[in-house]
Amino acid sequence: MSEISTENSLTHLNQQPQDLDIVEILKEIYALVKLYERIGDDFQYKYDYQYLNPLAITHIPILKINNPFKNTETSIPLLPKQEYPNLKWLVALVVRIVVILFNKSLNTEQNFLKKMIGIALDAIGDELNKSQTQEELDGILSKLKSRLDEIDKSENIDGKLAYARATQPQPETITHPAIEAEFQELDKQIEQFLAAHLEKLVSNFVKIDDSPAPREKLQDIIIFVAKLAELAKYLKPSLQLGTATPTATPASSLEDYNNQFQIIDKPDISYHFQEDKYFAYMQVAGPNPLVLQRVTQIDVRLPITEDKYSEVANYYGVSDNLNQAIAEGRIYLADYTVLDTIVNGNFPVKQKYISAPLALFAVPPSNYSDRSLFPVAISYQQTSISNDWIVFTPLVSDTNADTWMTAKNIVQMADGNYHELISHLGRTHLVVEPFVVATNLLPDNHSLKNLLKPHLEGTVLINYGAHALLVAPKNGVDELLAGSIGSDQALAAHGTQSYLFNFNDIAFPNTLKNRGVDDASKLPTYPYRDDGLLIWQAIETWVRDYFNIYYPNNSSVLNDEHLQTWASTLSSQEGGRLQNFGDDGSGRIQTLDYLVKAVSTVIFTASAQHAAVNFPQKELMMYAPAFPLARYVPAPTNPQQSENFFKGLPPLEQSLRQIGLLYLLGSIYYTNLGNYSASAFPDPNVKPALDRFQTSLKYIEQQIHQRNSNSKGDRIIPYEFLLPTKIPQSINI
Repeated sequence: MSEISTENSLTHLNQQPQDLDIVEILKEIYALVKLYERIGDDFQYKYDYQYLNPLAITHIPILKINNPFKNTETSIPLLPKQEYPNLKWLVALVVRIVVILFNKSLNTEQNFLKKMIGIALDAIGDELNKSQTQEELDGILSKLKSRLDEIDKSENIDGKLAYARATQPQPETITHPAIEAEFQELDKQIEQFLAAHLEKLVSNFVKIDDSPAPREKLQDIIIFVAKLAELAKYLKPSLQLGTATPTATPASSLEDYNNQFQIIDKPDISYHFQEDKYFAYMQVAGPNPLVLQRVTQIDVRLPITEDKYSEVANYYGVSDNLNQAIAEGRIYLADYTVLDTIVNGNFPVKQKYISAPLALFAVPPSNYSDRSLFPVAISYQQTSISNDWIVFTPLVSDTNADTWMTAKNIVQMADGNYHELISHLGRTHLVVEPFVVATNLLPDNHSLKNLLKPHLEGTVLINYGAHALLVAPKNGVDELLAGSIGSDQALAAHGTQSYLFNFNDIAFPNTLKNRGVDDASKLPTYPYRDDGLLIWQAIETWVRDYFNIYYPNNSSVLNDEHLQTWASTLSSQEGGRLQNFGDDGSGRIQTLDYLVKAVSTVIFTASAQHAAVNFPQKELMMYAPAFPLARYVPAPTNPQQSENFFKGLPPLEQSLRQIGLLYLLGSIYYTNLGNYSASAFPDPNVKPALDRFQTSLKYIEQQIHQRNSNSKGDRIIPYEFLLPTKIPQSINI
């Protein structure tokens, strides 16, 4: 019997940890589709501090549906009406899951879906990203369903699944009915729940779509995909997500990793990741271009002499000396030592190893035509209880030694962990989350609510998915990242608070200045900075033009009681728990300038900043040899020893998991910056300002394309993550 629970879902998951189960994820999507036409509007927004205590998260009641066949529960979030995902977003999610399943099944010995290679499922997903109308969405669904029906007919999926169940040993306590029966049980319990809460919920449910056809097609697709997911569990289980008997198959060469990309395209970085110039370029145009900082003296933990620096510079064809480079602001450090709080993890069957390195980079002097970063040295502690730091440089006396590549790989591993826990989860998803409740408590049609709501769309659901699945024990983060799940959660919370407790310092230009990377004459090649500033300026101008309509002076800002309540709610310990928020840091908004800066910061973080760290997961980080999320042997302790970086790479099961998860997170583009719905702004006075914003974004698109043409020779990989048409309005994936 289904029941509603208001307890935090993570508590339940900690009591009964479960491996990632695609069938269960599909059930949750199916339930959201079922509830989509009967959406409740009596939800009360309030904060919950139980997820990553003490962070402020939106409280979501959970509907728990029992599965009598497998002795499990499916948890369904009961969202407020305005937080339910758009049908297009749900379709996009299912399409990408189909691609992951097919790519994974083609890594099995039986290759039962090989015929699907030519169907270009990834292209269907890309087509969906661009669709605008209900008719286009329905057409894409019809195309996908037709392809799946062809496979069902030619491959006899039901027969294969029945045979697999009959020939595989099963626990006596679990029965395995047809997948349809499980979904019928889900339907029944949802209806029972709605009937039991008729007075409270159903009377407040409203239909939002008079055409049931797309939903019915999607439901049929979900059930069929669930069959494929169930069947995939029986095919070569050593390569399946969530397998009950995990193994750790080592790769014999890079070709083993390359061959895992069957339907999903292999990232181009796979051809270049061992080159030093690409390694350095990732600091300014990679998935985590947020760590690099200018230094005014050499860190004692990275002792590099004048002579050694000159040798390294000469190795890259640069004549330079260290003191002059420091004086001219051309020495930069990537410091990952915040990771030293992470405890080594152990999943699935092998010990994982985290490192907290320092990486030193330099820019050639101004008389060089190519002034791109080059790596100088990498260091990390010899042991966690030692004060000795080991230094690695490209100058390895043994030409057969691979220790420099190992050191670079360790930096990329640290960068990936920093990225996922701090830059991505902590400083976008969880920084934006406190604004959801405070903004929704504003009166309807308040100017601030109208402006911010589109930039908060989908955040509640995707953050629920993060804490209920992705960052829960024995799921994505626990599986793939180097640390234990407890220490990972603690670091993510710390990364979030480092921004929420210093809100007035996290506007995009401030973050650049604070790291000393704002001067293009000192650091000429920095696509993230340069493209990001274009987007920031456009957003800030749009926000100022918008609020000028409603606040003619500072007094009108100060006297808006609803606005001041919004600010005080965000600053309250019983609210959003921000600090250093408001003109003087006291949680009070006194000027129009401050309101513009604060709201621009939220919009930029929810749109451009999230895009910059989210979509490189697919384009760069999917390829485990280039971005391993954990090392599987200890770091070398001798800079001259013959060390093969390859030995520390993830087992093939882990790299396949990495492909699937990061492809999913980096593939779904839903909405794009500046493209608001027709009903977003009821006030016609907003239109001229919005037109200027949209025109500005089109011009920025052209500028970035021109920069990516590499006419200056500084962009060895086009930086497309901040193209306005590739920036969603909100954090919705």
